[in-house]
Amino acid sequence: MEQNALTEASYERLPAQPLLLVVIGRPSCDDCKAWTEALAQWSPEPELEARLEVVHMDLDSKVGQQFCEDHHWAEHISFIPFNVLFQYGEPVDQWPGGNVERLLTGIENGE
Repeated sequence: MEQNALTEASYERLPAQPLLLVVIGRPSCDDCKAWTEALAQWSPEPELEARLEVVHMDLDSKVGQQFCEDHHWAEHISFIPFNVLFQYGEPVDQWPGGNVERLLTGIENGE
């Protein structure tokens, strides 16, 4: 699955995204690296892949600081990686750790 960094431009497009997984972490985090690798090796069904975008965000970055201003609960994240699944700009699920099965459950529950 293709993954990108969350940028200011992609953050502004958040309300238009059918499904957006924001993976919050840090480049130095081993669990974050393992989750990134698992996502890279995952091949979702074509219909899901066409709707889902996966982005990574460091809370210490400029866009991460904006994210925290807009979503005050993000300041209290204590475990990374932390995942937030958005559907058209609204968070529909969130969980710590990295697991494809958990992601699929979040997608099913959010729809």
